[in-house]
Amino acid sequence: DGVWTWTGRETGEETAQLVERMRAEGFDAVVLLQYRRELAQLARRAGIPNRYGPRSKISSWFLLNRGLRQGRSRGHRHEMDFNLDLVRSLVPVSADTGNPVIDDHPGLHLSADQRITGARFRDEEAAGARQVAFVHPGSGGSALDWEPERFAEVANGLARKEGWRVFVTGSPADKAVIDRIRPLLGSEVAVLAGRYDLPEFLGVLSGGDVMVAPSTGPLHLAAALGLAAVGLYPPVVTMGPDRWGPRGPWVRTLTPPVACPARRVCTEQRCPHYNCMKR
Repeated sequence: DGVWTWTGRETGEETAQLVERMRAEGFDAVVLLQYRRELAQLARRAGIPNRYGPRSKISSWFLLNRGLRQGRSRGHRHEMDFNLDLVRSLVPVSADTGNPVIDDHPGLHLSADQRITGARFRDEEAAGARQVAFVHPGSGGSALDWEPERFAEVANGLARKEGWRVFVTGSPADKAVIDRIRPLLGSEVAVLAGRYDLPEFLGVLSGGDVMVAPSTGPLHLAAALGLAAVGLYPPVVTMGPDRWGPRGPWVRTLTPPVACPARRVCTEQRCPHYNCMKR
């Protein structure tokens, strides 16, 4: 029913106040989807009796009394499935119904105002368009990316299709990528980078049909809103779509057809296939 923000930069007094707020709520359980020792310590100090999360560090075996050993770094399963395992271990299961049924893809539920924003965007910015597409070239450096020039080719190619309207999106953190792609775009492609905050951007996304992007948050948001989401991913197991691909009713991921020798991170120039994303 609410959101509390923890930055990790709180003073001792601010941390003590947060612990007291948590204790006053009388929580029965806490689920850490990503293990952070400091957060687990806060939960224990607040007296939360059931502490769930991945047992990924030595301290997690002492601080999480309901933890699960998952081995996420091996990348053999999707991140969402790891998280759902934690939730399923929390939810009581009856002998009659068995495990709780959880959808295999997330849904993102917007407010009425956000839906209006999406409808208005489509009417005003893409009037008469049959298909509205977003091309989001930035990823914040979380994975080996496709080149901005290739995203520009995709945006221009889609914009030439009859009935299509194409928009390039990005956050302030994507400025360098947007600056590279902007002069390569045709006049029929509009750049929306920096125009909206996150709540407005979600509304705008709901007015579209397709998103093309690398491994990045907006790709997951688009998929959860029901857009057709096309993701471009490197072949490194820990960065690939098997673990980080979008999930939704209409998704597709593309990966270079190479036998990647990397185990955890791309070795870049040391790899004989580099830069395989050009393929």
